[in-house]
Amino acid sequence: MGAVVLMAALGGCSVAEAPAPVAPPPPAPPAACLLDTGALTATTGLTWAPDPSTASDTRCVYDPSGTPRPADGPAFLSVDVTRDPAPTLDTVAELCEDGSRAPVGTTGFVCRYQGGNVFAAVTHDGHLVTLAASAVPTGTTAAQLVVAFDQQVTALSR
Repeated sequence: MGAVVLMAALGGCSVAEAPAPVAPPPPAPPAACLLDTGALTATTGLTWAPDPSTASDTRCVYDPSGTPRPADGPAFLSVDVTRDPAPTLDTVAELCEDGSRAPVGTTGFVCRYQGGNVFAAVTHDGHLVTLAASAVPTGTTAAQLVVAFDQQVTALSR
């Protein structure tokens, strides 16, 4: 009888399977890579991707259409985060062409500079964040970049 009980007990036991290892979450992007690329894409018609070789906590460059930047006159967006005592918005707005500065959100602006390129600035988490287009990329317009920068600055000023 003891053997029957032992066999029944052993027959009902099974080895529990170990849970599958869970992959760690991807690392957070560098602090300066804070733009909403989905919103940029929807507004400009171009797909934007951060360039990992430039990504840091103080600077991030976004390439249009996910293509590498060519050496001769690339068009890209750069985001710079000032970690030192931030200059005032009025100081950085000196880059703007006369009459092109428009307020955005509660603590930012967007403007044109350097022959029609787009520039924006906002105070965010105690730092000055600037967005600048090196040139208007093929496939979008300066007006679309203005709207996209406006949206980004509004989101950052919350």
